[in-house]
Formats: sequence, C-alpha cells, structure tokens
Amino acid sequence: MTEESNGSFAKRNWASWETFKSPFDSAVNAAMLVVGVASLLVTGGGAVYKWAAYPLARPIGRLSPLLRKVINLPNAPVLPVDSRPYAALKEDKALILQGRNEDGKTTLLRTSLPWWHRFGPLAHYGLYLNGEHSRGVSSFAEWQTTQLFGRTTTSGSEMAMSFYQYRERQWLRSFLQLLQLPVAPKPAIVIVDQFEELLKQYPQQALDWANVLTNQHVRFGLARVIFVVNSDKGTRTLLNLNQGDRFDVLVMQPLQHRLYKNVVTKLDSGEIDNVEEYVSKKLKRWEDDYPFKYDRSWSELADKSLPLMKQRLGQALEQALQAQKGQDGQPTFTPEEVEEQMEFATRCWKTLSKMQVLNAMEAEWAKRLEGAGAEPAVAESLAEHIRCLIGNPVPNEQGEGQSEPRSE
Repeated sequence: MTEESNGSFAKRNWASWETFKSPFDSAVNAAMLVVGVASLLVTGGGAVYKWAAYPLARPIGRLSPLLRKVINLPNAPVLPVDSRPYAALKEDKALILQGRNEDGKTTLLRTSLPWWHRFGPLAHYGLYLNGEHSRGVSSFAEWQTTQLFGRTTTSGSEMAMSFYQYRERQWLRSFLQLLQLPVAPKPAIVIVDQFEELLKQYPQQALDWANVLTNQHVRFGLARVIFVVNSDKGTRTLLNLNQGDRFDVLVMQPLQHRLYKNVVTKLDSGEIDNVEEYVSKKLKRWEDDYPFKYDRSWSELADKSLPLMKQRLGQALEQALQAQKGQDGQPTFTPEEVEEQMEFATRCWKTLSKMQVLNAMEAEWAKRLEGAGAEPAVAESLAEHIRCLIGNPVPNEQGEGQSEPRSE
C-alpha cells in the first residue's frame, strides 16, 4: 500500500470516528449538565429554601391582609366613627391608642383603614406585633424573634433590618427623591398591640425597646408607630419615657354595651348574682396594674431637692402601709410592722441617686430591700408599693393623688 493510500485510509477512519464522536459527546455533555443541575439543586437548593422559608427578618407587608388575619369582623363590636387612628398619625409623633379592654381597639385599626390605603400604590405597609404573645416565651429576645419570624442569632436587629429592606424595595421612590421631586419612600406602619402585656412580662426591656422604636418614627422617619394600651396608666408609662413630647394620644370612648352583654351572659348562665359587685371587679380587672416608669413629678421634685423627694416618698409609703385594712386580700399591719418596713425602705434608698431611685424596676427594688434586711415576702410587697408610688404623681402630704397597689 502506497503512502498516499495510507493517508486516504487514515482520513476516512478519522472521519468515521468524528461522525461517531459527535453524538457521543452530545450525550456526555447532556449528562454532565444534568449532573451539574442536580448538584446545584442539592447543594444550593437547600440554602435557597432556607433563605426563603426562614428570612433574617420578617418582611414588611401590606397592612390590610395582616389585620384581616388578626381580627374576625362578624363577632366584633360596632365602633364609633369619630376615631381615626391613621389620620391622627404625625411625622414627628408616635400614636398611643387607648381604650378599655375588649372595647375593640384592634377592630378599629382594621375598619378605619381607608380603602385607598388597602391596596394599590397608596397602600399602607407595615408590621403587627402582639405583646400578649410574650406570655408563651422565656425571654424578651425570644418574643422579638417569634414576632418578626427571625433567628435568635439576630435577635434585636430584626426590626431595623425590616425597615431597611422595605426602604430598599422602594428604589423608584428613592430615585425620584434623589431628583428632588416631591416623592419619598413610605414609612412602615408598626402596630404594637397589647403593649401592657409585654410590659408586665419584661418591663425594663419593653420600655427600652419602645424607646428605640419611637425614635425610628420621630428621629429617623422609617416608621409610623401605634402603641395600643388598655388604660390611662399604660399611656402615662409611655409618656413618662422623658425624652420630649414624642406622643399623641387617641382615647376611645368606653363601649358600655360590651360590658352589658358580658353581664347578661353571666346572669343567664347563673355565674353571678350580684351585678354591682361583678361590674366593679370586672372594671378593676380591665384596668392595668400601674405605670412601669416614673412620673415626671418625682423627677421635678428631685431636681429641687433629692432629700425632699426621698422624704415625700417615705411619707407616701408609710401612708400606703397604714391605709391597708385587710380588704382585697391585703394584709393589715400593726404600727410596729409599719415602722419596721419603713426602716428597711429608708435604709435601702438612703445612698441612692435620683435616677437609681426612679429607674429601678420592681425586681430590683425587691433585691435591694432584701439586702437591707427584709424577708423576701416583705421585700416583694414593699417593692410593689414603691413602684406604684413612683409610677404615679407625687401625692401631697395628706396622701391625695396616691394610687393603690394592684390586688390579685
């Protein structure tokens, strides 16, 4: 076989191999592609699912669907039309919505939302948080995490993260604002329902968090905040944060028919026979225990004279102990017992500064009183009285203006 024929034969064989290789390579490439996609789904799919199912913070959503999930209108009371919480929101002040328990405050927040703010470009977006859910968690950080669908590793930062994410989503509004057009990103509306329940569980953390959240409204303009409370005492707790005039208050008129229906139901079932006594206890139960922050009148008195403030606190505490007559489950103290408890109290606050007296919560007072020699039960009782006094206006020397401690 000549050299030329050998070359022709080789070329024919190479051509045959190329013809066979082309579909073979295609099949191999396709298989590799399938394997690659499968690997991506296995390795990256889990991460994508985890990111979608468990975000670092709860995304801010349209407010109307959120409120529809919270309240069922067929069983809700009829509300007055003169209460407009969203219209009362201002740029420089958070809103306190005050109304008696079961008077329909949450229903008002749903029904008073104007239709043009329920969907479309003018829809209100925000978050709904419920302080009552703090009863089922072991810490304030856990309450934050569960309310915002976050993670315990980011607890405390979910709220700010939600605000920033919502602001980034409004890129068109931000761009138009950059062009100096009269358009700006919309703030998120944050509703904190049952705020007093959160205060009862975690008083100091709740107040600090409320202060930060209010600043997101007043100082940074990222939010419009509505705190929902049951009583004037809850309102004063927020007003006593003492960082300027940062709140407006909207008070709902009591719905007497709500209490009437409650009484009729109890009478029909035979659960009560003394209507006047039941109504009195029911109304008292609907009132909050006492404010958790100090009243400004104590701060003003301490600015004039710290010894005078402590003297007035001692006088009010002694009058409160002497006034107990055994009613509502409260013990009756002898003059000797009152004197002994007053020694514990005065010894406890003798060296304290103004803010150490005013800022301490009930648990801290109880710890201090135990250190001053009081038995644990006595310390807890005295701490409750002291916090009740400091949370209300300074009474005069006759005890007028003095609030009673809560009864179980």
